[in-house]
Amino acid sequence: MEDQRKLSVLFVDDEPALLELLPRLLADMSEHWHMEFVGSAEQGLELMAHVAFDVVVSDLNMPGMRGNEFLTEVRERYPLSARIIYSSYSDQRSILECVGVIHQFLPKPCPTELLKATIQRAAMIRSLLPNPAIREKISKMERIPSMPTLYLELIRKLQSQDSSIDDIAKTVAQDIGMTAQILKIVNSAFFGLPHPTSNIAEAISFIGVETVKHLVLAAGIFRQFESRKLGGLSLETLWQHSSRAAGAAKAIAKSERAGRQVIEDAMAAGLLHDVGKLVLASNYPDQYEEIGRQAQAKQVEWLVEEREVFGFEHADVGGYLLGLWGLPPPVVEAVAFHHFPTKSERASFTALTAVHAANVLVQTQRPTHGGIVPPQIDLLYLAKIGRTDALDRWRDELNEAPAI
Repeated sequence: MEDQRKLSVLFVDDEPALLELLPRLLADMSEHWHMEFVGSAEQGLELMAHVAFDVVVSDLNMPGMRGNEFLTEVRERYPLSARIIYSSYSDQRSILECVGVIHQFLPKPCPTELLKATIQRAAMIRSLLPNPAIREKISKMERIPSMPTLYLELIRKLQSQDSSIDDIAKTVAQDIGMTAQILKIVNSAFFGLPHPTSNIAEAISFIGVETVKHLVLAAGIFRQFESRKLGGLSLETLWQHSSRAAGAAKAIAKSERAGRQVIEDAMAAGLLHDVGKLVLASNYPDQYEEIGRQAQAKQVEWLVEEREVFGFEHADVGGYLLGLWGLPPPVVEAVAFHHFPTKSERASFTALTAVHAANVLVQTQRPTHGGIVPPQIDLLYLAKIGRTDALDRWRDELNEAPAI
């Protein structure tokens, strides 16, 4: 099996001292990773011509070919490799120029445990999509969204101990459209503000930075597709469904008295669960329009026709993309498996449970595509996690849960 082999990781850095130190710091991973260390981008490309690497980690500021130029070449020649770059926070402009090229960013110097965890998360897509042919096809799509620059800036601010709510608010306020979207959502009934607010700092303080981070990511992804032909897919309808699913997933998780992190992950995954539809509809607008027609004519679920045409479905694409971006594994799992939760090995209530149920119940109550058969609840999965009798209770929760 492919996912049983060692993970192959390439490190590229022009600092000899770091190249000497890294093998020692990562020695405990040698049982699980095959690692190579080279001192220039040119050496990295030469080695990649002979060795397939799952993950490539590069310094940004190198003489000759810089890290962003190197990873651009990697993207073109070896699209299956996850691309990670690291640099000091002071090089902000160069970092933001990399957004469309890299999958993840790390600070330099980088704590060893953070480096390990980031590489492992970037590689988790190998288990989500074990078929390399599918991963390659998705990787070569021309219109894979890049991580929004505003989201990347928020991550940097959150990693800095010196950042305040006002600092984060100033970052969000740089994008007027994003600010308007967040204030619209925050002032909705979902968050129950004591009074309407037009102050982004007040909004962030009330709903929390993590929630704002999720909203910025989701809204940023949707905005990247605003001017594109989407094969009969309505961007507004999809955003409304995603918002309702997020609100429902959060309500379900709360009703189960889940921990704060599970509730946040459920909301984030609810917002992002259909991002794969955007990617497929943007890259294959004509085929996707036909998928909608066929699903309606045959009275089958949308994903049945996706699998018939592409060999995979939108959940696979969404999980792949968010896995590359290094989102938390529970969020990636919830997006990737939201139609087929039995693919998860976990037998307890998780963000996946909340998103699976929310997606089904929301579409059953308010279908997003006229005439298309809504998805079905996985009763075997509910039995597996001991929630067979929870469906009616969750349905009642949704009757009182507004969209975000």
